[in-house]
Parts: sequence; C-alpha cells; structure tokens
Amino acid sequence: MRTLLVATNRAERYMDRMVVRPLPIGLAYLAASIDERRHPFEVLDLMFSRNALADVEAAVRQFRPEVVGLSIRNLDNQSALNPQWHLPAVREIVRRLRSISSARIVCGGPAFSILPAECLGYLEADLGLVGDAAASFAALLDRLDSGADFSDVPGLICREADRVMQSPPELSADFRKQPRLDLLDIRRYHKAGFGVGVVTKLAQSYYASANTPDRFDGHDWRIRPVDDVLEEVRGLTATYGIRKVFFIDSGFNIQPEHAKALCRALISSSQRLRWNSYLRSGECDDELVELMKRSGCSLVLLTGTGNEYSSAQEQVAALDGLRNLTSVCHRAGLPFALTIAFGGIGEDEATVEQKLAFLRQVEPRFAALRVGIRVLPNTPTARAALEEKLISSESELITPTFYTADGVKTWLAERLRAEAAGQPRWNLS
Repeated sequence: MRTLLVATNRAERYMDRMVVRPLPIGLAYLAASIDERRHPFEVLDLMFSRNALADVEAAVRQFRPEVVGLSIRNLDNQSALNPQWHLPAVREIVRRLRSISSARIVCGGPAFSILPAECLGYLEADLGLVGDAAASFAALLDRLDSGADFSDVPGLICREADRVMQSPPELSADFRKQPRLDLLDIRRYHKAGFGVGVVTKLAQSYYASANTPDRFDGHDWRIRPVDDVLEEVRGLTATYGIRKVFFIDSGFNIQPEHAKALCRALISSSQRLRWNSYLRSGECDDELVELMKRSGCSLVLLTGTGNEYSSAQEQVAALDGLRNLTSVCHRAGLPFALTIAFGGIGEDEATVEQKLAFLRQVEPRFAALRVGIRVLPNTPTARAALEEKLISSESELITPTFYTADGVKTWLAERLRAEAAGQPRWNLS
C-alpha cells in the first residue's frame, strides 16, 4: 500500500527561548519497520515547512497515497504563560487530506498516546496507534493490503458506530534496525538545536501512554547495545559529517555500567563527538561524569525535583538527591540545565522559596521555571483538578490545562518573574 508518513511537529523552542528543532526519530524508526517492496512510502517532515497545508497537498497529489500516517509529538507547548495548542493545526491537515484524497488516515505518536480516544475524535482520523507503533504500523499496512481483519493489531484504536475500540499496546521496540535518517534533512537538523537525536536507551513506559506510571529505576528498559549506538554515530559522521548529537535517553545515568561502557567506546573510537543528554536523580558517580565529559558531553539536562505530579512537599524532599547530582557535575566541570516546576499540589510560600534557594545555590548554566503544572490524565494532579472543579472530566485535558495550588495562585508568576529578572540565564515558561 502506498503510504505517506507525515511528521507534524513544528514546535521549535526549548525552555520557550532556545531554538531547538527535534528530529522525528520515532518516525524514522517506524519507516525502518516497513517492507518498502510491498508498501512504497515517502516521508514528509513539516518542521521546516513555511506552508504546511500546501506541502501536504502537494505531496498527496504527487504520490497518491492509500494510507497517510500522522505522527504527533506534542499536545501543546506546556507553557501556562503562553499556551499554544498544537492539535488544531493537525486537524487542519486531516481536513485538507479529506478534501483531496480517499487515503485512510492513521494517527500516532507521543501526544496521541496521552489521550488516544479524545485525539482520534477531535482530529477526525480513521485509525490510531497507541504507544510503540513501529511494528504495529507495519502489521496494519499488511492487514490493510490483504484485506484481513486488523482490529487486533497491538495498540490500534478506532470507532465502531458509537463505540471506541482499542486493542492492548505492545512494547516491541528493540532498536536493532537502524532508523531511516536518510529520509530526513539531517544536515538541516544538525544546524537547528542540541544535535541530531540518537537513541541509547528508554524506559518502556516512554512508549506507552501517559496512563502508564513512569518507571525510572533501571528495570524494564529498552537498551541499545553499545556497538549499535556506535555504528549509528559513525554513520552520521561518515555520511553527513555530523559530530554533534543528542543521546535520547530516559536517564543516561540509570543503568550506569551501560552508560560507562558507551562513554569508553566513544573515547576509544576517537569520534571527537560533542553530545548532550538527560540525567536523573539516582546513581551517578564521579567516574561516570568524568567519562561523559571525556567522551564529548558538553551539557546535560536535569529533570528537576522528581515527579512534578507529586506534591510540592515531596518535590522539595527530592532536592537533596538532585543536589548530589549537581555536585557531581560541578566537580567534573560539566554544565547543566535545570527545569523546576512550581505550583503543584500543596505548593506554598515556603516550598516556593526552598526551590528558588536551591536554584541559586546549584547555579545551573540555564534554568526553566515552569509556572503551573500541565495536567495530564491518571496523575495526582489530574485527581486534584477534578476534586477542585478545575475540570469536569479528564477528557478535557486534550487542551492545555494547568494546575496552580490555591495558596500561590495569585502571586506565583510575579514572584518568579521578579526572581528571574536578576538571573539572565533563568527563563519563565
């Protein structure tokens, strides 16, 4: 079946300030799973598009697809001060597709998987795939091509009459197939952010929806063999001359022996790489951070006070673990950026001041101060939002919805704005 894959993401800001255009790596892995001899396909990436609707229409008229897959990265920009909802632009794409083609429209991606039934209905798509969709999308194409029943394809969601039907998702990604980076404008991405994305390892919950609690304890992960990561890095260097990458990892320091092995392999390979990644509170010793720096790491992103959906008091309690992580980075001379969320359940003046004091003490290279918590389904914040009548149903969370505790709601933004005014590398979002 002739298939057009569309990367719909056009968001290009990190911390609402720095221009960062993330490579659609999930779509590149999905493309690698398709049998191109049986299902000819093309990729349309809208990141650099000046007129997305016109580009979609031109691609459809030229290629004449029977299936169009839409990858949706974000519901919104997660900024309470300047909220931008991304789904209306995707719905316009769906409507333009309907006006010029009879192709079946299939949606997926991280944003779609947060509220799949709501997204399917709002976007007016035919089908959706939840979670890790590479293998499922390939199976769906085979079923559609043969005319076989596809209702049991893992993660498939569709409407039948007045009901939404969904089959359980499977976590099948093993990263053994190299992503189809040749289908993307890699050189342009190289100039537009932290670097071209390369997956090292991800928690399985990353592939499920927001309905799956995060597990970042080092168990139940999808871990790429070091040799496979090194092969991809060498390919980027040999093919495109790229030596700046972003290692996509739910926590580079989790599973520290794997992280150290990768760093040693990079050092031995003489790749002269410059890279960035995420670190999480947890096991992270001086040896690992020294190896990271020697292998080319120039900046790490720290994820803040643990789970932002926990109470403010729990977040403050998590500061000690984060402080240890920043100390290790300081000792190695490794710069870090830090995001701290304010306004969560139970936030009060004391917890706000504790978080600000922490930021001043640890001196991040960059800091993002998030005003309010983006409410997502099946979280403590969602339950609080329901109890406090902020929302009447979690289905409403398809639109940008932010929770701010009553005790700080009237003054939080101004307090953070005043603090950030004296810190040129701090940014409110």
